[in-house]
Amino acid sequence: MRGVDAILKWTLIILCGIPCLAYAAVLVAASPIVGSLVDSENLNGVEDVFLSGDLAYLPCREGHCLTVCSIKDPARPQVVGTFRDPDLDDVTGFALDGNTAYLASQSSHFLLIVDVSTPEKMKLLGKVRISRQGSKGPLYKMAYRNGYCYMSHQGEKKLYIVDVRDKGRPYVIGNTQITTEGDGAYCVTMKGDYALVGTVFGKNNRLAVVNVTDPVHPRKVGELKDPHLSEGIGTIVGDRFYIACWPHHAMMVINLSEMSDSRLPSIEGVLIDPRLSKPNRCAVVGNRAYFPIIEADGVAVVDISDPANPCFVTSYSDPVMKKPYGLTARGDYVFVGARAGDSLVILDRRALEK
Repeated sequence: MRGVDAILKWTLIILCGIPCLAYAAVLVAASPIVGSLVDSENLNGVEDVFLSGDLAYLPCREGHCLTVCSIKDPARPQVVGTFRDPDLDDVTGFALDGNTAYLASQSSHFLLIVDVSTPEKMKLLGKVRISRQGSKGPLYKMAYRNGYCYMSHQGEKKLYIVDVRDKGRPYVIGNTQITTEGDGAYCVTMKGDYALVGTVFGKNNRLAVVNVTDPVHPRKVGELKDPHLSEGIGTIVGDRFYIACWPHHAMMVINLSEMSDSRLPSIEGVLIDPRLSKPNRCAVVGNRAYFPIIEADGVAVVDISDPANPCFVTSYSDPVMKKPYGLTARGDYVFVGARAGDSLVILDRRALEK
């Protein structure tokens, strides 16, 4: 049950035939929302939320931009700066390494490298087209590791690898096929010398395991399949990968402890619950996993203290989080980016459970 606040409300009543004023305590649900920012220009179609220090980085689809917000005061998030470029359309992929941001442009198929050391005046360092000329289908998520960007191309169903050690002259050095079926590459998450590539939009989706020890010659060494597996987007903590499975109202715990060229990851736990309402991201703090729930305009909380048996705890909805896509969590707070709400919302994660 939610926490409640008591509000004193004056009311006109009739007592023994004599009108008089009285007050009553009206109980209303206490909101876990600490602060919010709505900006239809700079937060138009927020796709994701990434944190670094006192800053939140929000790639925006419909806004065709990267917006940086100060979260130093969680009660009053503020826009610090915005980056745009003619070759940057729907920003679906993002990675951050120090003062360098990497952006995937969904339809133009460009990787853009941006200096974000001064958020008020971000500047382009370099860019490269990822796919072959005339290629169709979107670029989606990406990851950065040790001078290379790993990018998913849903249309071509491939993982591309880009050498970005010279930020002014990035170039594609390798790629590998993830699937030849109806699904397409969607999300990339790194674990050691492996890229875990989740697929989406197919009758049968998968989590592909790609050995990237040699970035020029990446090798797909196996794939994990399950009827409820889709997207494969989430957070790795230790040897466990906590993922959201958007179309199935589900989440999974994938055990990576024995992953190798000859041994696949294994599904350790699954939660299928309509209250997850199409979860689209996953963040973990302690024994809690947090999900943006698209159909409910809110956030769901799952207890992962027993990874084999994740349990739904609660959820919270608010119109300011309309169609939440991006989500991350740190310390006492959950940070939500709402794609249709054009908003950044900061919640007290402990208050979510009161």
